[in-house]
Amino acid sequence: MPKNRILATIAIVASVLPWAWAQSGTPGPAVATAPAASPTPPGESAEAEKVLDAAIAKVSALRAVSANILQSVTMLGQRFEVKGRYLKAPKNRVYLLLEVFGLPDARGKMLQVCDGETLWDYQQVFETKIYHKFQKVDQILDKLKSPELDAAVRDQVITQLGLAGPEVLLVGLRKAIKFDQRDAGTLDGRPVDIIRGTWLRPEGLAGPNLTPQQQLAPLPSFVPSLVTVYLGHEDGWPYKVVLVGRQPSILMEDTRPIGPDGRRLGSIKLIQKPLVTRMELIYSDVTLNPSLKDTDFAFQAPTGVLVEDGTEAVLDNLEKAIQSKIAQKKAEGAGAEGAGAEPLLNQAIDVPKAKSEPSGAEPH
Repeated sequence: MPKNRILATIAIVASVLPWAWAQSGTPGPAVATAPAASPTPPGESAEAEKVLDAAIAKVSALRAVSANILQSVTMLGQRFEVKGRYLKAPKNRVYLLLEVFGLPDARGKMLQVCDGETLWDYQQVFETKIYHKFQKVDQILDKLKSPELDAAVRDQVITQLGLAGPEVLLVGLRKAIKFDQRDAGTLDGRPVDIIRGTWLRPEGLAGPNLTPQQQLAPLPSFVPSLVTVYLGHEDGWPYKVVLVGRQPSILMEDTRPIGPDGRRLGSIKLIQKPLVTRMELIYSDVTLNPSLKDTDFAFQAPTGVLVEDGTEAVLDNLEKAIQSKIAQKKAEGAGAEGAGAEPLLNQAIDVPKAKSEPSGAEPH
C-alpha cells in the first residue's frame, strides 16, 4: 500500500541518516564480524579506521554547520530521492528537514527544529500530520550527562530527540562497517580521504535459526553491504557516502527452473536480474562554522492542531533509569548475590509519539 511504502522510505532514510532514527524507537542489534573473502593487511585497515576516527573528532567539534542534503535510493525496483537541509548552531540549536520525491503514490516530510529550549518534531505522510514537542531541552540534556546513565541509553535518547548530527552518521558507520581500504582523491575539486569497507553482519539481519553455513554466506544483493565514504581531508566532513549491495555471481543467483535431469532449463538470458540496492548520500553547499540567526531555528505549530508534549515523560523515564542504575550499584557494592538483586534491564527509554492530525497547515 502507498502508506506502507512511504513508511518504508522513512526507514530507509533513517538507515543512512542515523540522527533521524527518532522514528525507530529501539537501539540496533549488536554486530558480529562476518569473515572476509580475503584478508586485509592490518596496516591498511588500521589506517582507514584512523582516518575515520579523526573525522569523527573534527565533525563533533564543529560549533555550527549549514548544508543541503540529497539522498538518492534505488531499492527493490523503486527509485526515489530524499532532499533536505541541515543546520547546527551553538546552544543546542538544530534544524533538519527531509522530503521524499520520486514516488508517484507516496509523499512524506519530516522536520525537526530546536531553538535550544523547545524541540519540535513534525511529520507528514499524505494528509496525516503529526506534531510533537519537547520543552526543557536543557534539563533533558543535563540528565543525559549523568554518569549513572548507560551510554547506550544516552545515545538512543539523543538520537530519538533529533539532537545528534552527522557525527552520529560517522560513529554508526564506525561500529557497523569494517573499513579496510584508504585512498587519497578529490571530490568536486576538494581533497578527500576515500575509505571503503564491508558491513559487519548484524545478528538477526538474515533471520533466526541459521545454520553455520548460512551465517557465513554473503549478504543478499538488496542489503547495501559495501560502503564508500568521502571525507574532507582537512575538515573530516562526510561529503559523500555510498552504500551498495554486492553483485552476486550468475551461479549463486540462477533463477531458472531445474529439469528432470537436474540441469537448468532455458537460456542464461532468462535468469532474473538481482535487485541490487544503492544508496548515495551527498552533502552540498556545506559551510562550516557559519553565522546563523535565531530565526533559522524558529518554529510554531499552526493554531488548532493537536500537539502532544512529551517533556515530562522523557524526564521521568530518564530519572527512573538513573535511579535504577544507582540502586544496582549500591546492591553490587554491598555484595548482593545475583539471585537476591534485581538486575537493571537493558531497555530503551520510551520517547512518546504524537497522535496524528488529518489536516492542518503545513510548516516550512
